[in-house]
Amino acid sequence: MSLGSDAGSDATSSGPADDAPWVMTVLGPVPVADLGVVLPHEHLLCRLYLPPDLETDERFDEPLTLGNLGWVRQHWASNADNLRLTSERLAARELLRFRNAGGGTLVDLTQDGIGRAPAALARISRATGVHIVMGCGAYVAPTNPAWVAGASAEQITGVLVGEARSGAGRSGVRPGIIGEIGCSWPLEDIEVRVMQAAARAQALTGMAISVHPGRDRAAPLQIIDRLAAAGADLRRVVIGHLDRTVQNLGGLIEIAKSGPYLELDLFGLETSYYPWPGVAEGLSDAQRLTLVRGLIDAGYGDRVLLSHDICTKHRLARYGGHGYDHLITNVAPWMRTRGFGAAEVDLLLVANPSTMLARQWRMLQ
Repeated sequence: MSLGSDAGSDATSSGPADDAPWVMTVLGPVPVADLGVVLPHEHLLCRLYLPPDLETDERFDEPLTLGNLGWVRQHWASNADNLRLTSERLAARELLRFRNAGGGTLVDLTQDGIGRAPAALARISRATGVHIVMGCGAYVAPTNPAWVAGASAEQITGVLVGEARSGAGRSGVRPGIIGEIGCSWPLEDIEVRVMQAAARAQALTGMAISVHPGRDRAAPLQIIDRLAAAGADLRRVVIGHLDRTVQNLGGLIEIAKSGPYLELDLFGLETSYYPWPGVAEGLSDAQRLTLVRGLIDAGYGDRVLLSHDICTKHRLARYGGHGYDHLITNVAPWMRTRGFGAAEVDLLLVANPSTMLARQWRMLQ
């Protein structure tokens, strides 16, 4: 396997027809029909933001090893090495597991400030044959690049639309989704401006918006209200991390009534102790599937997205984790034994994320 050396984005050999729905990948536009199984919320390369109050254990600066892996699995936010995914070669090897299991597309939602690497994503896509969709925008306020802090919503909109037209920086790599847009609890002023910019850029580019909500049960509905007020199309909005924020069916249905996609994106993370402030406990995959079943039975099956949100080493196969293929290799077969039909599994892993990403007009020139 060779990662190659070229950076910029390539157009696909044929590209989608003018009237066919398509998605912008890091190598150019791809027909929606070619996406296959899609992971709508992941990170291949990133440096996760760490609040200072978690730097308390003597093992914070240790490299991740077999000797401390058990502790790291329990305290995954308290080891600096665990929070850094910086190896292109490792990312490509891990992504090949997803491809070899039958995967087709991965959405990388890493933002500037936590390690977004457009040219590297293009190289990884070429090396693996997996379609990669890159995000754009800004993550939570403490991670924002300096230019974001003082920017107006109009200026941020200009940057997002500019990337959609010409690519990020000098890379030529274009985003295919806005996000993940970082929101704290309570919201920071800059985060409100970024949401306003995301709504405006959505209208100009046709891209969906993916949001990281603050760690409070009220956060998703507050975000929905803010985006609606800014003119966002809520049917093209993804509210992420709901399996750590709203962990009961009634609360999820309340959100679903507003129209957004409901993303349960922590599959494979099954430690009940959740080390970040604001979350009482983590769910198991069994509990996640119970919520998914309930949403389907309530008539919201076409609004549900599933992913892993891998952003730490301990969840990679190389370090004893489940890897990017977990939903295909482990969860999908289990779903069938739990009463999910083949069409429902396809809806969740192929149709829903493909529809979420789809754009109905040609890319901006």
